[in-house]
Amino acid sequence: MDEQLKKMKKINFLLVFILLIAGYANAQNIRVITDTTQTNDILIDEITVKSAKELPRVKDVPASISLISARMIANDEITSLADISSKVPNFFMMDYGSKLQSPVFIRGIGSRLGSPSVGLYVDNVPYFEKTTFGFDFFDIDRIEVLRGPQGTLYGRNTMGGIINVFSKSPLYFEGTNMNLSAGTHGYYNVNVNHYNKISDKVGFSLSGNYMAHDGYFTNEFDGDPADDQYSFSLRGRLVWKISDQLTLENIATYENSEQYGFPYALYNTETNTSGKVNYNQASSYKRDLFSDGLIFKYRTDDFELTSTTSYQYYDGVMAVDQDFTADSVYFFEIGDNQDMWSQEFVAKSLNNERYNWLFGAYGFYQTMDQKTFGDLYRSNMQQDIRSKFDISGFALFHQSTINNFLIEKLTLTAGIRLDVEKDKLDYSMAMSVGGGPWNTSISENYEETFTEILPKVALKYEFNNEFNTYATVSKGYKSGGFNTNSSVDLENRSYDAEQSWNYEWGFKSSLANHRLYFDAALFYIDWQDQQIDVPVPGGRGNMKNNAGESVSKGVELFVRARPVDNLEATIGYGYTKATFSDYVVSDELNYNDNYIPYVPRSTVNASINKTFEFENNFLEKMVAHLSYRGVGKHYWDLNNSLYQDYYGLVDAKVSFFSGKFQFDIWAKNILDTSYNSYYFEISSLQNAYTQLGKPATAGVNLKVNF
Repeated sequence: MDEQLKKMKKINFLLVFILLIAGYANAQNIRVITDTTQTNDILIDEITVKSAKELPRVKDVPASISLISARMIANDEITSLADISSKVPNFFMMDYGSKLQSPVFIRGIGSRLGSPSVGLYVDNVPYFEKTTFGFDFFDIDRIEVLRGPQGTLYGRNTMGGIINVFSKSPLYFEGTNMNLSAGTHGYYNVNVNHYNKISDKVGFSLSGNYMAHDGYFTNEFDGDPADDQYSFSLRGRLVWKISDQLTLENIATYENSEQYGFPYALYNTETNTSGKVNYNQASSYKRDLFSDGLIFKYRTDDFELTSTTSYQYYDGVMAVDQDFTADSVYFFEIGDNQDMWSQEFVAKSLNNERYNWLFGAYGFYQTMDQKTFGDLYRSNMQQDIRSKFDISGFALFHQSTINNFLIEKLTLTAGIRLDVEKDKLDYSMAMSVGGGPWNTSISENYEETFTEILPKVALKYEFNNEFNTYATVSKGYKSGGFNTNSSVDLENRSYDAEQSWNYEWGFKSSLANHRLYFDAALFYIDWQDQQIDVPVPGGRGNMKNNAGESVSKGVELFVRARPVDNLEATIGYGYTKATFSDYVVSDELNYNDNYIPYVPRSTVNASINKTFEFENNFLEKMVAHLSYRGVGKHYWDLNNSLYQDYYGLVDAKVSFFSGKFQFDIWAKNILDTSYNSYYFEISSLQNAYTQLGKPATAGVNLKVNF
């Protein structure tokens, strides 16, 4: 990207900044009623879960749950889903370098390519594809991470768990605030949010966010940034309490993002060293993402009915120098267009001391059109690949909870789901050699139907109001699909669904008048036909096939303490041992007992947050925050010959508060720890590549409340 284009981007940044200020300057007589620096969410056992499908309080849910509040999001400068990697025990998200793929792993279950194995809902709208996971965070109220399979209530592709992201509601937040950020590596961000509660029954909010970043790495070939990016986002929300029982809510979000180049460098597998980013053909990824959720809730003293209608549109194009060298070998342009509609009805009982129930029905329809145009220079060939997906499904589900089951203080939760999915693929590939005529070499139609019964049983015993223990058995499931890589032979065009049985035991406790909270869990996962990403033999890229059987087992611990007022500390630890128990490729090759690639052996997180209050008219208080997150050893390949060893990152932030103003100084990876965040191979070139992790960065924020 030339200097003129960079200047234009910065001019656009200033114009957006001016327009956002002007658009909100007329807001008057509105006050901010929420102080996100308070530590009252230490009472985590009393915090309610926002998901309409869960029990109201964290401590009542017989599962491992991590909550990341708005205060924690601000303290840790969390701006994307990848920023919570390792901040939740056994949660890992690779930095892929492009928003096209955002792989998430929980407890060893994940997917580097294709459909995710961890579900994501944003304001109750399902995000089906990983191409939509990498969105910018702004206006976020909280993040809930439920570890372990959630198929009974959520269905397909939730084997590892569920991530629920919720934006702020104008019924609970009021005012207008503006956040300005600037940092090293050409980082700028402007965020403006306006929350207006017109009456006790109607509220609306409008939010805008603009981000510009020059990137962390340089392409040695032309001296330009290898990973600069820009994005612009908007969110609108309307809440209307039509009556005491009926509420309507609509949330619409749009994001336009651009990324230029990808910081992949050749990796020497003999010396375990990375070279410089050096490729000759400009690469980019541009995406438009729109989501809308319409929610009706009808609530009485005895039950609640919820209808959620959602739509998501995605349109992305990636142009990529696929050999990532200074030679012209492969260049592909990949376009992907998606429309997704879903409808869910949930009915659940309320406030029953003895028995509570939940019934639900769900349906969805998804279309995806993928177009790939490739130049294979060494073969003097061009390829035109078209893949059209039509995916539909429906589900019926139920869950019952019986308190004082058999004995006092024992609770039984049992659920079941019928999940049916139908996948269709129209696939064609045409080739042109030497600029000659196009000839269609492949034209195929595929169709698969996947049907699954997903049960769950959990027992919870509450010793007292501060301590309980639970045990859960549940089935996980991820639907099968199709490989669309042009190098894949027809026998490997499709792959099967995978299933798992999951066993978990844990406890939750709060002590010292709610100043100390801790939870722990042990888990064991036995799953069959695991979908594995493998290089296409002798070709370009990767494909999915099914391994035989795999096992993942481990432990999770989390402690949060507030020993004195204005001081809070947290410690979290996760250990996962995920291995192949039966993965035989041939008589000469098997991966039995090898570790599953891309799964860290451990995750570590720790933080300390101290608030200093001052009695003067200018500076009211100062908040100092220090955090650490570590990622354990993980292998890059099936042979377990290449790996990234344990590494840790230290972040810090200091915030100053004065009236309507807040000023922050922050730094990430302040020790400038070096590590590889991603690895892949291109077997046809016999090349391996890595992406280096982000270096030390620092910046400042200015927040103004109007």
